[in-house]
Amino acid sequence: MLRRFTPVIHKLDDTLARLNAARDVLFELRTPVYHAVLGPIAAALSAGSGVRVWYTSEYPDRIAPLLPEGAFLTHRQVEWRHFDLYANGDPWAAARLRRCSHRINFFHGVAGKYDLDRPSGLPMGFEYYDRVAFINRDRMQRYLDAGIVTSAQAVLLGYPKLDRLANGGWDGARIRKEAGLVDDRSTVLYAPTYSTASSLHIAGEAIVSGLAAAGLNVIVKLHDRSLDADPRYTGGIDWRARMLALEQPGRVRFVDGADASPWLAAADVMVTDHSSVGFEYFVLDRPLVVFDAPDLARDARINPEKIALLRSAATVAATVEDLVRVVRAELAQPGRLSSARKRVASELFYRPGTATERAVALARELLGRPATPTVAGADEAIA
Repeated sequence: MLRRFTPVIHKLDDTLARLNAARDVLFELRTPVYHAVLGPIAAALSAGSGVRVWYTSEYPDRIAPLLPEGAFLTHRQVEWRHFDLYANGDPWAAARLRRCSHRINFFHGVAGKYDLDRPSGLPMGFEYYDRVAFINRDRMQRYLDAGIVTSAQAVLLGYPKLDRLANGGWDGARIRKEAGLVDDRSTVLYAPTYSTASSLHIAGEAIVSGLAAAGLNVIVKLHDRSLDADPRYTGGIDWRARMLALEQPGRVRFVDGADASPWLAAADVMVTDHSSVGFEYFVLDRPLVVFDAPDLARDARINPEKIALLRSAATVAATVEDLVRVVRAELAQPGRLSSARKRVASELFYRPGTATERAVALARELLGRPATPTVAGADEAIA
């Protein structure tokens, strides 16, 4: 009986909440990288008038230190609190919200890992979202064709995380200087994905040492999950300690942080295996080298089309010795694959540099609307 009246109760609750001039927006940051993905939107919203921005996460110890004091709320604190809008980048790990007017999901990568390009069997719960914001047209069409989202939900938005990088907002020389790297040497960024089948587990330490021995600056930026204590992601290896042990003043630097973008800007060439940041690097039109990890596609359930797409604009190396040779060759001819890099970047990122504007406009559009009955009525179904 109560379930029958749930939409009415939600509508009344939303009406009462809207008597308050300010709107409350909650951002879910599951891991630190989501701060880079959603942070530009949150910052732009909070800079305007009439919006209060809050954050939540299932990992408070990792997320709360990244945020302004008083802005973090636990999952328990948000469950019965009213929010005008909830935004996340990971729909299958949503906070349980009993009093939420609207929801938006923003995708957090383009690499096609973990079946995100083949979503039919995944428990995503997109039916509870007013809008699903896509980074590129290809993935949006896949989800529309599969019936995962409706045309009313789907929005071609782009990738706010990439805007500052695309707009030249990071000074690579200054970043290298602040990292203590000698600026008269070429700089390589090593940024592997997380997986026990990744290049990090195959030859990570040898890759870093080999590049440094070749007379190059090396920046090591690992995926959030490679620094997680959970052995599912690390195989029980303390990669932070391993990489810190390889540091050399002025030459090798291990870096941490939610956003890889400044380190992309600081690098003359990048080495990865298969990652979204590898695709992001193409926006800078600089050489990318892929270290082949033979079992990664199976282990990370990567769409083979995305593997081929990344490699179509990169050079592949199978050994550390081969990698060093290829990196040197790419540095000698940095424009060799320029047209391919530009093609892939334009395919995967819709209008880079302007996505945050569209994201804020989308959020404000929903903040100006009454609650959506179908979404509000489904709150109790979201675990």
